[in-house]
Amino acid sequence: MLPLLVAFVNANLYFEKLTKQSLFNMSQAVETTRASRVLLEELAIMERSARQYYVLHDKLLLTNYLNAHDRFGKAVASLSQLPMAQALTPALTPFLQQEHELFTAISQTDDIHTYDQNMIAAFTSLSAQANTIISENNHLIDKESASFKTKVVHTQQVLLWQTLTLIPLAIVIAGLITWMIAKPIRRMDAAINQLGSGNYEHTIAINGPGDLRKLGARLNWLRIELKDLQQQKQVFLQQASHELKTPLTAIREASELLNDGVVGKLSSQQHEIVHILRDNSLRLQNMIENLLRYTEIQFNASKLNITQQPLNDIITNVIEPYKLTLANKKITLHTNINAIMMHVDVEKLHTVLDNLVSNAVKFTPQNGEIHVTTTQTKISVKIEIKDSGPGINIAFKQSLFDPFNRGEQPANSLVNSSGLGLFIAQETMRALHGDIQLLSSDSGAHFILQLPNSQSLNSSNT
Repeated sequence: MLPLLVAFVNANLYFEKLTKQSLFNMSQAVETTRASRVLLEELAIMERSARQYYVLHDKLLLTNYLNAHDRFGKAVASLSQLPMAQALTPALTPFLQQEHELFTAISQTDDIHTYDQNMIAAFTSLSAQANTIISENNHLIDKESASFKTKVVHTQQVLLWQTLTLIPLAIVIAGLITWMIAKPIRRMDAAINQLGSGNYEHTIAINGPGDLRKLGARLNWLRIELKDLQQQKQVFLQQASHELKTPLTAIREASELLNDGVVGKLSSQQHEIVHILRDNSLRLQNMIENLLRYTEIQFNASKLNITQQPLNDIITNVIEPYKLTLANKKITLHTNINAIMMHVDVEKLHTVLDNLVSNAVKFTPQNGEIHVTTTQTKISVKIEIKDSGPGINIAFKQSLFDPFNRGEQPANSLVNSSGLGLFIAQETMRALHGDIQLLSSDSGAHFILQLPNSQSLNSSNT
């Protein structure tokens, strides 16, 4: 094993060195290219702002010029500090000095001056120097790339000879490892994936070397503990949610009585407080109902109550409670709903659509737009809901449908969500034998639901 270990360590060192060099080169290339591009962009903004300032004599244009000058200076400073761009220092120094002289001339003049030929020539010269710096920067990047390519070729040759030398020994060792370890490792990987997906029903048993068998036993112990913990969590959530509904019902009834003036006429301030109490009790009730749906999904997701109802009626019933909010936020709702007869569990589909529409209304800004579209094919029915909000951060997309994943809340949100809406929607769609996906979009969130076509189900059942 010693020659193989030496070869492995040696190859690892080579790869680590190449990786660090590659990351460094890539980072430097990106940074220098970005800074070089900013030079040209800010020069163009400075020249345009200066020209407009001397024509219109608007202080705002001078401010634009000064801001562009600051960004220009930061870009030059950033470029000069990059190791790859050290060779550009002789060109950057006079370039920055000339720009500073031009800046002094423009910033210290008054409104009666005009944009003369000297300034035109100065900006033209600066642009030419900036292009020269960019060309030199590209040359440096090409040079570093060629040098790195040479190192890669040399490393390949060294590792190739090393591999050819150790092939007989490597084959024997690979065979032994495959026979003794590969199979139990694959089973262990499958067991870990099983635990990661929340499947705790199947017993984990790993055959192979003693250490792997012990590890398999520990994984099975972990499975049992996680299963017990999952059950305890579900029971707790179910009981806690039910227990919370009792005092909440009393609070709701009391707030409704106060709001209706049963105990006497309220002042405007008292009415406002009652209104706050009533609204927040409704929000609390919605969160508790989400928890109840979550526990129901865990235990009764597969139970369906199939009925027949037009899809446009289902969507209309979902949208109806949000009409006031849509009007207050001046959100335009575009619907293109075909006449489709659904053979589905209407309550479950209503839950999915309500979660998506609720999120769309919540995240769409004032004067925004929401689009609800349906299409039908021979095998499926598609429902698309798209809003014009800020969209979903790429960092949250991977865990978008995980329970209790709240993501980023809108700035005007009074109460954070429970993070269960999209999880409930996904699990409910699975129970309906459908699918929910987040599509890529230039702006806003774009969800699509796909359900089996009722007609195709009927024909297949026949």
